[in-house]
Amino acid sequence: MLIEQFFDAGLGHASYLVADPDAGVAFLVDPDRQIDAYLAAASRLGVLVTDSFETHVHNDYVSGSRALAELRPITVHAGTAAVLEYPHAAQGDGDVVVVGELAVRCLATPGHTPEHVAYLVTDRRRADDPQYLFSGGALLVGQIARVDLLGPELEDQLARSAYDTLRDKVLPLADYVAVFPTHGGGSACAAEVAGSRWTTLGFERRHNDVARAAGRDYREFRAAIAAGLPVAPAYYPHVRAMNARGAGLADRRSLPFLPDPRQPGTVMVDPRPPHLFGAGHRRGALNVVANDSFAVRVGATVAFATPLVILTVDAEQAERLRAQLALIGYDDVRGYASPDPEDGVALRIEQLDPRTAAARASGGALLVDVREASEWRAGHAPGAIHIPYELVRDRVSELAPGRPIVTYCAGGVRSSLAASILEASGREVANLRGGFAAWRGAGLPVAQDG
Repeated sequence: MLIEQFFDAGLGHASYLVADPDAGVAFLVDPDRQIDAYLAAASRLGVLVTDSFETHVHNDYVSGSRALAELRPITVHAGTAAVLEYPHAAQGDGDVVVVGELAVRCLATPGHTPEHVAYLVTDRRRADDPQYLFSGGALLVGQIARVDLLGPELEDQLARSAYDTLRDKVLPLADYVAVFPTHGGGSACAAEVAGSRWTTLGFERRHNDVARAAGRDYREFRAAIAAGLPVAPAYYPHVRAMNARGAGLADRRSLPFLPDPRQPGTVMVDPRPPHLFGAGHRRGALNVVANDSFAVRVGATVAFATPLVILTVDAEQAERLRAQLALIGYDDVRGYASPDPEDGVALRIEQLDPRTAAARASGGALLVDVREASEWRAGHAPGAIHIPYELVRDRVSELAPGRPIVTYCAGGVRSSLAASILEASGREVANLRGGFAAWRGAGLPVAQDG
C-alpha cells in the first residue's frame, strides 16, 4: 500500500492518493479540483483510480470528485447523510468497500458537519487489523475541525456529536493507527493546527488537548473547541452548496489580456507586494498578495460570484492565480490587465515604519489591528482598534470619520489588503510596513488587554 499526500498550504487542505500497486488500482480521499495532479501521480505509480471517498460536504474548497467522474468511470463514495445531487454510493456506518487488497470501512463521525464520515483502511496483505484512518475533520493534528460553520442553530448539536464521535468512534482505535486528516495548518476549518501533516491515534490521545478534553466533562470539551477560532471566510456557505450540487471541471481556456480592466461590477485584484502596490495602483484595486493564501483572502473579502480581473502583465502568474481561485469556486475571472492606470494617475498608500506609525497614532490617527482574535489577545499596539481584515468592509462605519487610519497585521500583507478596502471606501489610510513584528522589534509598547 502506498499513500501520497497532496497539500495546499493556502487552504490548509490535504487530499490523498492511496494505491495498491500490486493490483494496479487506487482511490482518492477528499480530492480538490486540480485533478491533473492525482492523475499524474496515478500514472507515475502505474495504477488506475477507481474510487473517490468524500469525508463530508466541504466548505473550504471545491471537491474534484464529480469532475473526475466526468472523465473516468470512478465511483464516488460519501456517508448516507450526505445530501449530494450527483451520482454517488451512499455508505453507512460499518460499510466496507474493497479496492484491490485494501478494505475501506466507513465510520459515521458527525461533528464538523452532520454527514461527516471517516474511513478506516486495512491493507489485507499485511493483516486484518486496520492500520490507517482518513479522519477528515473528526481528528486533526492537535485539534478537531470546528463545529460552528453551519450556523448557531446546529452548533450545539454538532459539538455534542463531535464529543461522542471522539469518545465512541475515534479514540478507542489502536495506538498504532496512522491518522491522515483533511484539514491541516492554515485551514480556517479549525483553530491553530500543529505543523505535522499526519499523526497517530496514540500520540493524539496523549498530546491533543481537545482529544484529552473529550475524556472529561462535556462542558470542558465545549470550551476547548471554541477557543482560538479564526473568522470563517465568507465564501464557505457558497462552496458547500456548490459541492452539494457537484462541481464540474474548471475552465481551461487561456485568460485574455484586457487593455482596459474597468468593467461594471468587476473587482480588480492587484497581487503585487505591499510596497509596490503602495507606490502606485489603480483606483479601486484590492491588494491581495500572490502568496499561498491568495484565494482565501479573495474569498474572505470579495463577494462570491463577483467577476474578477487580475492586475498583472505576467500571463503565467494570472493563470496560476486563476487556478487558486478555482479551488474556492471563484470561476468568473474575466482576464488580466496591467496594474498601471492608462492615464498615469495612480493612487498611493504610505508604508510606514513602526516609529512613524506610533507618532501618527499619537497625533490622532486610528491604529487598526486586522489580525485574528487569537493574535490580538497575544499582544497588540496600545489604543488600537481590533477589526479582523475579513470584517473591515462591513465595519468601516465604526471608525471615526475624518481621522486618518494606520492598519497593521503580523507582517504587513493582510493589512495592505485592509488598507486598500478602506481606501476604496474613501478613507485616508497608511499601512505599517513589517506589521506587528516590526512594532515589537522596534521596542514599542505592547498591550494585552481584551
